[in-house]
Amino acid sequence: YNANLIRDERLYKMKSIQTKITLLILVAILACAVVIGSTGIISFGNEIDHDSTTAMNLICNEKAQELNNVFGKIEQSVEILSVYAVDNLESVDRLSEDAEYLEKYTRELEELGVTIANKTDGAVAVYMRFSPTVTPSTEGFFHVRNLQTDRFEAVPLTDLSMYSSTDKEHVGWYYTPVRAGKAVWLQPYSNENIDIYMISYVIPIYKDTRLIGIVGMDIDFRYITSKVDSIHLYETGNAFLTDDAFDIVHSKNFKSGTAIGELSESIAQADAEELIDMDAIYEYVIDGEKKRTVFQSLENGMYLAVTAPVSEIDSIKNDLIKRIVVRGFLICIFFLFLAWLIARTIIRPLKELDDAARDIAAGQLDVSLTCKSRDEIGTLTTSLMEMASQLKRRIEYINGLAYVDKLTGVKNNTAYLHEVSMIQIDMENGGKDLALFIIDVNGLKYMNDHYGHDCGNQLIVDVSRALVKVFGHENCYRIGGDEFAVIVKDMNRFKCSERKQEFINQLQQNDDGISPSAAVGYAFYDKDTDESWEAVFKRADKEM
Repeated sequence: YNANLIRDERLYKMKSIQTKITLLILVAILACAVVIGSTGIISFGNEIDHDSTTAMNLICNEKAQELNNVFGKIEQSVEILSVYAVDNLESVDRLSEDAEYLEKYTRELEELGVTIANKTDGAVAVYMRFSPTVTPSTEGFFHVRNLQTDRFEAVPLTDLSMYSSTDKEHVGWYYTPVRAGKAVWLQPYSNENIDIYMISYVIPIYKDTRLIGIVGMDIDFRYITSKVDSIHLYETGNAFLTDDAFDIVHSKNFKSGTAIGELSESIAQADAEELIDMDAIYEYVIDGEKKRTVFQSLENGMYLAVTAPVSEIDSIKNDLIKRIVVRGFLICIFFLFLAWLIARTIIRPLKELDDAARDIAAGQLDVSLTCKSRDEIGTLTTSLMEMASQLKRRIEYINGLAYVDKLTGVKNNTAYLHEVSMIQIDMENGGKDLALFIIDVNGLKYMNDHYGHDCGNQLIVDVSRALVKVFGHENCYRIGGDEFAVIVKDMNRFKCSERKQEFINQLQQNDDGISPSAAVGYAFYDKDTDESWEAVFKRADKEM
């Protein structure tokens, strides 16, 4: 009898509404924990993997650009010397026949070369050597920086006739560019003439198609490696260099001469373009530790790579997974114990959480949760809203990268086209007052051709700064290489000319040594006559 009574009591409890709701809540909690947890782990894991790849590539690209700036200045210095050498030579015959003219011409080049080398960071030697077919094999000049005095001093010239043309360590700096017939960067080598491990930039010079000789500049390779060794990421990540054949020439972890194809099969199978892809990252194992690396090409033909242990790169993701798993487990245990007490009150917040999770999974990140309880549901609510908020901020950040011009920091052409599409829709509904300014930078091609792309870029930056000061950052767009647009809403048409003059005045106040100028045209949107944005643009472009 007692056994039957106990059995009936158990059946009653199993059939009670509270028991069913408790079980339902428990199942729902477990389901939500699994769905949200797995979705969060997968989503955040993929996002963090993508972000780490992007971050490493951006760091590598930034550091490669810094090295390229050094190489670019070396190239510019040697090019100045080569142009001067050709332009100031009367004739090759006089150079061969008139010893006094040869000496005077050499001294002029020597003075210019030393002056340029003193102003070139990283330069350890500068030289000009005449072709043995034009002058004796020891004519020219060779100056090496004295590390104690930091001054360039003349050293004896190497006799070209004493060495084979294949002797890279003694005369490779001469025969390599001569054979190539064009400016070349020599990969890292030991110059046995002055016992320095270096890289060199050398240009063969010609007069009336006849080879005069070569001019060049050397960089102590330690100057480059010191910059590479200063690169750090995560906790122990660093950088290394390879030559143009992808053999390592400097690394804290690898022996020089190691082929990068030996690191992993994926690296061995990739070609140069795949290796320097901004979305590419490669994994390898060294001393039992997994590492990832990315590559970027350098101006002198070498490649820069940054590398870091996988454990450090994935530490945030692994920590996040652990926290999600642990917290999910604790929440399930907690609600298993309390579900029968709070069954009725938990239904509504669970429903709200489920709806919010579906919205987030569908890409709707503007979720609003009303639960203010101080329990696990409240904690889950806060975590979910914070997750949505972080996702939204990250998406906005990525969109910001897509809509910002990297050189000037103003909005780019993509942002401009998006804004125009919005304005076009607004025009179809009546439109609002706005003014369009079109600005074209003057002299950009001349600046690029005569002073280099760095100066050209500075010219563009100076114009963009003036635009931002006058019109505000939010209104300025770079829509082409040397063309900007400014869209100002709710502007009185009579202020356009005033703003235009203010911009021109701002350009004239530039103080960085560059005198920028620009053509400016503007147009005001007329609701009665303008049926499309194109009409406004054409008027502004015509006035410009």
